[in-house]
Amino acid sequence: MQNPTSASSANPKPTRREFLKSTAAATAAGAALDLGIARAAYVQDDPTLRVGLVGCGGRGTGAAGQTLRADPYTKLVAMGDVFEDHLEKSLENLQKSDVAEQIEVSPENLFAGLDAYQKVVDSDVDIVLLATPPQFRPQHLKACIDGGKHVFAEKPVAVDPTGVRSVLNTSEEAREKNLFVVSGLCWRYETGMQEMVKRLHNGEIGDIVALHSVRYGGGVWDPRRTRDQVSSDLEYQLRNWYYYTWLSGDFNVEQFVHEMDKMSWIMGDEYPVSCISTGGRQTRTDKKYGNIYDHFSTIFEYENGVKYVATTRHQAGCSNSFFDHVSGSKGAADLMKYEITGENPWRRRERRTDMHQLEHNAMYAAMRNGEYINNGNYMAKSTMLGIMARMSAYTGKELTWEQAMNSELNLTPDPLSWDTPLPLPEVAVPGVTPFV
Repeated sequence: MQNPTSASSANPKPTRREFLKSTAAATAAGAALDLGIARAAYVQDDPTLRVGLVGCGGRGTGAAGQTLRADPYTKLVAMGDVFEDHLEKSLENLQKSDVAEQIEVSPENLFAGLDAYQKVVDSDVDIVLLATPPQFRPQHLKACIDGGKHVFAEKPVAVDPTGVRSVLNTSEEAREKNLFVVSGLCWRYETGMQEMVKRLHNGEIGDIVALHSVRYGGGVWDPRRTRDQVSSDLEYQLRNWYYYTWLSGDFNVEQFVHEMDKMSWIMGDEYPVSCISTGGRQTRTDKKYGNIYDHFSTIFEYENGVKYVATTRHQAGCSNSFFDHVSGSKGAADLMKYEITGENPWRRRERRTDMHQLEHNAMYAAMRNGEYINNGNYMAKSTMLGIMARMSAYTGKELTWEQAMNSELNLTPDPLSWDTPLPLPEVAVPGVTPFV
């Protein structure tokens, strides 16, 4: 099934060549086109694509492995992270993996520090994988597009409306340059979910009347270091980035964005006109948990009156639940079970496919086959749904989409350096914390 987020580009001028063989993902088959890559990656005697990784934690290391598995002509040649120990561990793990033969990172292309991302961009790479904490995604995406690089960007892509607007603008610049922007919102690349959404778009449950997502879990990793174990406030918060809103966006943005993106996709990437949220922290009360909440519940309302109830929590010791339901005038859909009930019953029997791998497969298949992918618009606006819900919960105010999109909120510390004092941010109090 063709990925619904890709489309043929009318702008590039093709230079056709044949590859030696196809891969299981069909990423190296067919004609290779010059799609505006900075170096001559598709010349007849060298189909190699040189990859750089920015953000060498677990997700970044995983993304690097997936991108190398997606295309036999890819090579990882540059890596960057704020912390040198992240670089060393990531490289070591990749060199022990099944893609070890595609690792060609020389010592001079291992970059550590706050400017490591720019050094990766400035190195001789064609594609950059962005997998740092989401605070930095807008800045890093812009640097990549300004530098003429294709991008795979992990979700979410911002932590505030200022960042969302930046990503939207940069994505349009990428389109003008024929540079790929592929999103880590991986459900859009999962084949079972593609089939489900196609059936819903074809009207198999009739008109959509309500949406409902629940994701209840125990949380993620506990803070890894204490303040006295590191050299600065910035290092401490970066090491424990998930627990700081300015770095993660809070967990309903960082994690729950997947559910909101699925529902946006089903709604034809139309976005709600308003939302009202509640939330707080009852179990993550220790100061080591920064300033994020441990539960959120949001009601989004669309222009046609459809409501989307989205609720999530991170509280250990509680019953867990995870589902996405869509109700229609002729039936209902359980997205996680791939099941439709009602007038047109259907259930997918195949196992879930590896969506994290498929998003990389799609990127290289499109490059090799002369198609173009730019996921920038939906990855930014789905991120905005989480931010909008968080701002409503933090302030206790009902917000419109326009209010949220035009908000002046900018969570980036200025200046941002190792010497910048970063006291523990205050925990938002509904009814007290102002909307900015």
